Amino acid sequence: MTLQLQNVILEQIARGEPLKITIGSLCRAVEAIATDAVCSVLAVDEGRLQTLAAPTLPDDFSNAINGLRVGPLVGSCGTAAFLGKPVVVTDIATDPRWRDFRDMASPLGYRACWSSPIIIDEKVVGTFAFYFREQRGPSLREQEIVDASVHLCALAIERDRRVAERERLSYTDWMTGLPNRLRFQQRLSDLTTCANNWGILLLDLDNLKLVNDTFGHTAGDDLIRIVSQRLSAVVGAYDTFRLGGDEFAIVVTGAAETVDLKVPAAEILETLKKAADCAGHVVFPAATIGGSRRDQAASAEGVLKNADVALYHAKDTRRGNFFEYASGLGTAITRRFRAVRDTELALREDRIRAFYQPIVRLDTREVVGFEALCRMQTHSGDIIAAAMFHEATKDAKIASDLTQRMLLQVADDISSWLDEGLPLQHVGINISAVDLHIGNLGERLCDAFAAACPARSHHPRSD
Repeated sequence: MTLQLQNVILEQIARGEPLKITIGSLCRAVEAIATDAVCSVLAVDEGRLQTLAAPTLPDDFSNAINGLRVGPLVGSCGTAAFLGKPVVVTDIATDPRWRDFRDMASPLGYRACWSSPIIIDEKVVGTFAFYFREQRGPSLREQEIVDASVHLCALAIERDRRVAERERLSYTDWMTGLPNRLRFQQRLSDLTTCANNWGILLLDLDNLKLVNDTFGHTAGDDLIRIVSQRLSAVVGAYDTFRLGGDEFAIVVTGAAETVDLKVPAAEILETLKKAADCAGHVVFPAATIGGSRRDQAASAEGVLKNADVALYHAKDTRRGNFFEYASGLGTAITRRFRAVRDTELALREDRIRAFYQPIVRLDTREVVGFEALCRMQTHSGDIIAAAMFHEATKDAKIASDLTQRMLLQVADDISSWLDEGLPLQHVGINISAVDLHIGNLGERLCDAFAAACPARSHHPRSD
């Protein structure tokens, strides 16, 4: 019969049945074999008892046990868990270990209770107990059943813990210990039905790449861990997620009619900017935050998208600060994305054109030069003014590529005009702040004109 019991429970363990269901099945199967016994299995977590299964015991009795701290005088189970060895109480009414709990057991008619610890890796993780309505100790057969049951409980609990640990690892960022992107997606799904008000903050570290490039990735990893610790200290580890790389998400909840994202964002930025020791180097963490509230979108995914738009805008215009999503911001960002995309395509397909506006002396009305204007030609041949794709020039690479294309075209045009004997004094070209920042504008000018008219003496200037 014991072998049959083992096979049934082992099959449930192998199928991956939830722990409480497996232990409940074990208790019912044992009570069917040992008909005089009432079975109870308790878990021990951080020194406290918690009912795993006790199908025949009244709920009030089990609830009274939950949360009790183990000790030398805490009934049979609490004592067995405390001592790490079996405890046989043949008379609950007189045993001192039941002094504080006999009033719970006696009215139910229980007279004896034997409890055995469930031990995994030399640590007590639970107890298996028999209650009886008569004063007696265990028979040899009953002891065999208890031994087999304790072993099966240990197998079931150990498997449950391995599964729980695998699940924990799958939802945990290995570097910081914070919940990861997968767990954030779960939390986002839970927020869909959340009755309280909430919002999302998305945070990007501004100087992680600089730290990695300057001090090495060990320092960069330290920076990520320190930032994670500081974020958790402000808003709690449960509400802080590392999405990957230098990006974090924070869920802000509240009971008011609306959630004020500015307060936690300001506290986060203030906390982060303190000096940090990263692999022996002093680093001042810097971050940019974008946020959105529940009432600004129809869905949780919409709130996340809005927060992402706000973060993008903040990084572009207010790096190192917080920016909260506002209606219409998404349209502006979309417009910029479209401008960047169209301008990149025009550059690849050689559809950027230089048009010229004459510069006239007011006293003599003489044309003394030209201003080169950047224009985009569509596939249909239409000409688009720079104002229509100006948003694209906020992208540093696009701005630099446009300047280079204009330099080459203007140099070619000037060479043609000179070949035709046209009088020419100067041509102005608009440049961007990026060109000045790069610092090689003079060299680029000379290279462009050297390629366009190598036999001529020319004097390009970057004023």
